[in-house]
Amino acid sequence: SAYDAYGNLATHAGSWALRGFGGFVVERLQDGAFLGRVGFIEPPGWPQTEVGWKLSRASWGHGYATEAARAVIGYGFTALDMPELCSLIDPDNVGSAAVARRLGYENTGPIETPFGIADRWVIRRGDDGDPWAFRPATPGDAARIGINLRAAMRRFRDISPPGWTPPEPTDDELAEMLSDPAGGCVVSEPGGVLAGHVSWRPSVGARSGPQDPAAAYLGQLYVEPGWWGSPLATKLMAFALDGAASAGFTRIHLVTPAASGRARRFYERLGFRTTGPAAEDARFGMPTIVYARDL
Repeated sequence: SAYDAYGNLATHAGSWALRGFGGFVVERLQDGAFLGRVGFIEPPGWPQTEVGWKLSRASWGHGYATEAARAVIGYGFTALDMPELCSLIDPDNVGSAAVARRLGYENTGPIETPFGIADRWVIRRGDDGDPWAFRPATPGDAARIGINLRAAMRRFRDISPPGWTPPEPTDDELAEMLSDPAGGCVVSEPGGVLAGHVSWRPSVGARSGPQDPAAAYLGQLYVEPGWWGSPLATKLMAFALDGAASAGFTRIHLVTPAASGRARRFYERLGFRTTGPAAEDARFGMPTIVYARDL
C-alpha cells in the first residue's frame, strides 16, 4: 500500500540521518535501470549492523546482489571502520544464503529477531591490514579513473567563475600517463569499487608547477565523496610521498584551486606549504596555487 511504501522509504532515507549509514540504490551501469537496493540496516532490536539486499525478481541470477553487497561490505570495512557485519537470512531463503556464502559469510546459527527466526550470517574484516585493497594502477584502469576524475572536475563548478567549462582528461591521456615508467599511480578499490587514487610523476614536463628536475609532481589525488572524512586521502598521499622519495626526488609539488579550502587545509596538515601567491591558471580558468614539501 502507499502507507507501507511511505514507511519503507522513510525508514531507509532516515537511516542516513539517524545512523550515518543506510541503503544504496542499485542501478545497472549500461542503461541506468533500477534493480533494487543494497545497504546497511540497524533499527532498534537488531543484533548489529546488517548488510541487506533486495533486488527485483528479474534481476536475480546475474550476480548483481553479490557485486553490490561486496561493494557495501568494502565501504563498511573502510569508510565506516566496522570490524564485523551480519546478514539476517530466513532459513528457507536458499538464494540469499548462496549470496552470503559467495561473499565469505559464516552462518553462526539461528537467532530470534523482530520478524521471527533468522540465520545470522557474519563476515569479519580480515587481519591482513588492507581492507582498502590498494594496488598499483595499470593502463587498463584509465577508463574507471577517467569517470572519477571528470566527475571531480565538474564539482569545481561550485567555486568556478560563471560559464566555466571544466577540463576533462580523455581515457587515452590517462592511459598514456599510467604507462609512463617515470611516474606511479596507486588505486584503492574496497569491495571492487574505485574509492580513490593518487598519481605522481617528474615535475619536469608536467602541465603545472615548477620545471624542477629534483622535484616530483603530484598530478592527481582523488577520493570518492563517500570516503571523505575517512583516512583514505592520507593513506593515498603516503604512497605518493614514499614513491617519489624512492625514485630519488627530494621535493614534491602540487597545484590546487585557490578557492578549494578543504583541499588546501588537508595539504597544509601534511606539511605542504605554498610557494607563492595564487595566480590565474588558463587550464582551470580560475586562480590556482602551488604547494610543495620536502621528501
